[in-house]
Amino acid sequence: MDLLNLMREITAFVLLIQWTTSDSSSHSIVSVCRKEADYKPIELYTSHESIPSPLHAVSADLSESQSSLNIRWAINVDSTIHTLKSTWIQVTSELFYRCEYQPPFTSKQINLDALQQLWFNFTVSNLPICPSNTYTIWAYNLPPPPAMEDNYIKSFETAKVQWNAQLYSVLHDDKIVVNFNASSAADRYTIELTKKGVEDLLKSVEKKGGCKECQVELEYTGPCEDLTIWILPHFEACSHDSYAQHEVKCTDRPDLAIGAGCMLVLLFLLVLLCCCIMCQILWWVRGSKRVSSVRVLVVYPAVDGVFQRAVMLLTQFLRSRGGVTVVIDVWERGSLAEQGPLRWLHTQADLADRILIILPPQRTQTDDLKSNLVPGMTDDAVSASASTLFTLTLNLVSSAAHDPHGRDKFWVINLDHDNKSVQTELRGCRTFVLPRDLERLHQQLSGGEIKSPALLTCFRSFYFKNALEHMEINTDFPTCAEANSLDKKPQFLL
Repeated sequence: MDLLNLMREITAFVLLIQWTTSDSSSHSIVSVCRKEADYKPIELYTSHESIPSPLHAVSADLSESQSSLNIRWAINVDSTIHTLKSTWIQVTSELFYRCEYQPPFTSKQINLDALQQLWFNFTVSNLPICPSNTYTIWAYNLPPPPAMEDNYIKSFETAKVQWNAQLYSVLHDDKIVVNFNASSAADRYTIELTKKGVEDLLKSVEKKGGCKECQVELEYTGPCEDLTIWILPHFEACSHDSYAQHEVKCTDRPDLAIGAGCMLVLLFLLVLLCCCIMCQILWWVRGSKRVSSVRVLVVYPAVDGVFQRAVMLLTQFLRSRGGVTVVIDVWERGSLAEQGPLRWLHTQADLADRILIILPPQRTQTDDLKSNLVPGMTDDAVSASASTLFTLTLNLVSSAAHDPHGRDKFWVINLDHDNKSVQTELRGCRTFVLPRDLERLHQQLSGGEIKSPALLTCFRSFYFKNALEHMEINTDFPTCAEANSLDKKPQFLL
């Protein structure tokens, strides 16, 4: 019985060795392909007594850079293998290759026993790639039969090259900002601005390739309605057979509105000869509008349920105080799903007066906390879009690195006193450390004061007492019940 088991193990071991070595490289057989000028091999014009069997299969795929074509083919190993001289490969109707085998199959040094197929590959480099084109490969063994039949020739057709531009354009102040994804096969782009009903181009600029996520700015001071951005990529050895278009999104132009208002106010003051009184009234009106129109966009990374509830508590607190309009992905799921993360973020960032980037403590606790300390709060799940929006916001901050006015729009809310936990992109932004700077944050957002100390106390009690206790950091904050005894109207909890 032991001898029988031993024989089985030896047999299995021998079969395993044969299986693992059953490819062309194990027998040192390689294909050497060279480009041919003639579109037909010379063997087609002569007769042959014996011919090899047809190819087993042929396939091809474009490389990641979309500039070369990798061709793979398999030959059948049978009694006719010794008659196989070479393989003819044709790519589209312009490129022809003869692939010979070294050593030849007539050599007595190679052993092809127990094999059924041998696979080979060959790469066509510097192939001109054009969108919307397919590439067909034909291959057959040489010498061919006297009457070439269709079943003797194997063919394969590649898929078309796809370009997902993800084009987005928005009018901001006196510039149209255009963002799009580049194609790895294009060397440059033409960006054109057109208007419905106008035949001539309004603007046309060139953009060199080499960028992955490209951005172009077009100067424009006219009306925004019915504007369209067109992007035409230029491919080497190809014509313009692909393009992308997007209707320009219009936003308010506060500079023009404020300038026109100042002119009207100046004329009004000159007519009434009441410069001092009107300046005071105008200051008060502008201050009231500014307080009532502060729009805040909140973004944050996806951490855990504790951090999610802390973010929601802070947003409810800011919204409840008046003078602040809070926009967060949790409350905008409908428009976020309709527009997609990239378009939704760019739109909200353009409309927002401030963008708050909330960072968690360096050490976080993933265990859920009971939310009964704060009446009305529920166990919030981590938002599915938070991580994507946070990454896109970091890209916006990096894009505004050389624009002081644009960078001042981003404020960092840090829940950790350790500045090392702040990402490199955010270290130049205005930073608030909570709960220490909560009063200063609200005052600088709305220009007002926090009337109820119980609001600050509840925020501290919920996150910084419970979450930090799980991170083994001692805190000494009163509970919300104690805070409510100080102020009977914590409206943001209702």
